[in-house]
Amino acid sequence: MMKDIVKVYKDAETLSEGFTAFLNEELANKELVNISLSGGTTPKSIFKYWAENCQDSIDWKRIIFFWGDERCVPPGDEHSNYGMTKEFLFSKVPAISKRQIHRIHGEGEPDEEAIWYSNIIKGFVPYVDETPSFDIMMLGLGDDGHTVSIFPYEINLWDSPKKCVVAKHPTSGMTRISLTGRIVNNSQNIVFLAMGKDKALKVKEIIQQREQFINSYPAARVNPNFGKLYWFLDEDAASLL
Repeated sequence: MMKDIVKVYKDAETLSEGFTAFLNEELANKELVNISLSGGTTPKSIFKYWAENCQDSIDWKRIIFFWGDERCVPPGDEHSNYGMTKEFLFSKVPAISKRQIHRIHGEGEPDEEAIWYSNIIKGFVPYVDETPSFDIMMLGLGDDGHTVSIFPYEINLWDSPKKCVVAKHPTSGMTRISLTGRIVNNSQNIVFLAMGKDKALKVKEIIQQREQFINSYPAARVNPNFGKLYWFLDEDAASLL
């Protein structure tokens, strides 16, 4: 049975320190680290921490950046996951070159972009068991139990045989491009990142009652094929465990 590895930190800064140590451990063991980034508040805190504290303590040139999902907006839009990463990390760290960054083109035609990004992953990410396998898969956790951009009402997309699919936010209707469960679950290290009391109930339900919610929450379907599943939480997000 899968064992969740739960790490609890006092605040955003100590969580960022912990995740940085985790990343450096991966870099110590591999020539290149392929990382799929997430949007959201917690990754933003980590990116800011990296830019302010880790210019020289992370070997940036050995990291290849991808994304787990993207909103279908131009990169300069305030809702763009790539745009947020560029603002808080890439623009601040000169050691990161453009050739290390493989973004989802949110400004493109969604169905075409999902196919194009699937081919990017196919071309750049090493395979394990005939499926691309990221070294680190960063995941957020929505208040509704969604992860990447697969929402409860479209939970069937999780099991798509495709690498990337087109999804829609249930209330705003905003179109998104998302990796599927096939890719997420084939990662070496899957890392949920969550902070705040508003995440506490979903964290508890997924870690302690996963089977009850496997048909309700896409995040409950995160189940590594062979890798490890980590939770990097602050004390508020872990308060119900």
